[in-house]
Order: sequence, then structure tokens, then C-alpha cells
Amino acid sequence: MKSFLKYLIPIASIMMLTTLMSIAENPEKKLEGSWKESVWEYEKVDKNDTKNSDFKHISSYVKQIASQNLIIHKAEKWIFLPNQKLILKGEKTTKEISWSIKGRGNILELKYGNDNIEHYNLTELSNDKLVLNFNSDTELRGIARLTFEKNK
Repeated sequence: MKSFLKYLIPIASIMMLTTLMSIAENPEKKLEGSWKESVWEYEKVDKNDTKNSDFKHISSYVKQIASQNLIIHKAEKWIFLPNQKLILKGEKTTKEISWSIKGRGNILELKYGNDNIEHYNLTELSNDKLVLNFNSDTELRGIARLTFEKNK
């Protein structure tokens, strides 16, 4: 009887884990679709870096400086396709790049054709909201947060 329980418990555990994994929604499937940038803000901003009383929301000038090496922030609409292609649509430009989810489902990796790779923390992903964070290497010191709303 003891040998039976010795094998039953690990087998039952594996079956439960497999069932839970199959029930959980794949973040890549949840990410697919069209997303529109709704908010671009800093989580940490020095008071000396802005004259505005609302330190979280930054001016377009500060946004431009912070994102000068980050091509994707010039896009207003992100369209995640099932074949791991991402279409970035701006006012006057459209780019197609590759995307994938890395780590434990918390890293969004974007690959450009010129071998540039960007990584973003996937902070929140629901059916209608996407939040990405990146560390800024500029003098502004802070973590920028991009919030997107899913287009219906």
C-alpha cells in the first residue's frame, strides 16, 4: 500500500500541474490584436525635471528626449499579429518588427530588422489593458510606463 501511495502522489501532482497549465490563458494569445497608446508617464520623476505640478505626466518634449533611442514610442497603434509580427503605426510611418514573450511571461522582446532588440517589462495584461515599463537611460532618471487600450 505504501508503494502505491509513493507513486500515486507524484503522478497526481503532475496531472494537476498539467491541467492548470492547459487552463491558463497564453499571454501571447491575449496580446494579439490592435492596441492604442493611451498614457505615457514616468513612475519616478525628479521635481527639478519638470515645471508641471503633475509630475507623473510628462511633456511631449521630455517624452521625445526619453524615447530618442526607442523607435516604438513614435507609434500610436501597435498591432500584434499571431505570427509574432508587430505592426507599429504612427501618424506618418508604419513599421513591421518581430515580437515574443520571454522569461516567465513578463518580458516583451521586440526585434528590429537591423538586429536591434528591445526588452520591456510586461507589467499588466488584461483583455482591454496593456502596461509596459522600460528603464530610461537618460538624465531624466525614471521608469517610463506605457499604457495601452485594446481597440475593439
